[in-house]
Amino acid sequence: MTSLVLRRPRPHATLAVVGMVVAVLATSCSLPDGAAPVPSTSEAPEGAAPGDPSPAPSPERATVTQALSADGIELVLTVPLEAANAAGGEPVTVTPDEDGSSRVAFVLPPDEAATVTSSGSAPTGTTDGPDAVSTAVPATIDLVSPADGSLVRNSDGSITVLDAAGTPLGGLSAPEATETSGSAGSAGAVVVAPTRAEVHAKARGATPSGTGSATGDAAGTGHGWTVTTWLGAQGVRSATWGDREGGRSLAVDPTPWARQSGIVGEATAWAQLVASEPEAASTTMRDQFDCHALGATDKKTWNLEPWRPDVGFLATAAARCNPTA
Repeated sequence: MTSLVLRRPRPHATLAVVGMVVAVLATSCSLPDGAAPVPSTSEAPEGAAPGDPSPAPSPERATVTQALSADGIELVLTVPLEAANAAGGEPVTVTPDEDGSSRVAFVLPPDEAATVTSSGSAPTGTTDGPDAVSTAVPATIDLVSPADGSLVRNSDGSITVLDAAGTPLGGLSAPEATETSGSAGSAGAVVVAPTRAEVHAKARGATPSGTGSATGDAAGTGHGWTVTTWLGAQGVRSATWGDREGGRSLAVDPTPWARQSGIVGEATAWAQLVASEPEAASTTMRDQFDCHALGATDKKTWNLEPWRPDVGFLATAAARCNPTA
């Protein structure tokens, strides 16, 4: 069994804004020792670019399913049966973490009938060539409960589960892939229906025809991919009111999953915070929260003050998340 939780990305947190914010934070925002910034987002994950082919599993292909659930959410992960041979054991493993989240790892076999070029397009009339890149048979993730819920892919590749009202309920971090040869691969998730997502993987880079390499044969034979993602259902461990800099301050301690799973974790933590602390639901508090989520994820607590002026997200970031005027 497993865990999950999620949220919809903020309208103002566009890619351009994120890029500007990361640059501002890198030069002006004081981060705690060891703090790691949230990776910048992109419109499409490396493994699922809009131009990439999305071959569906053959109806004759045997599959293995794994139920993933948490807090009223039920998902079903389906992977090809031949992945068990590539894994040398279980095709899917679920490892619980202390904050209630789970690390999910599964193996995808190569799709010998499909390759893509290093530019993302299918080779013409051949499945081999100087720019051929091996691809994997995709896995599928189906939403079972809530029955009226839906899946949404975020700009960083993470997947959010929404209820009928659009409230985030849980989610999956952007998938990562490693080839069974040990080399890094590319992975990406794409929502193909309101309640179904596909997870794709492919080799990273091109392989000269007939030579093979550490990243696998050009035609995709003999190798597979281990894909990992992180499910979480809890975004906040604690939120405590106190005094700081002469005014009321809310010290928020996000879970490790919320700190490290990108947009889905940030969205989940915010949704849970405002549900438990309605006073936090102001624009200035949200800007302070997002500032910490983008540039100070490892800070022990994210301190938010309702009395700080509403100066906009960029000005909040320039003020190290603590605007005064």
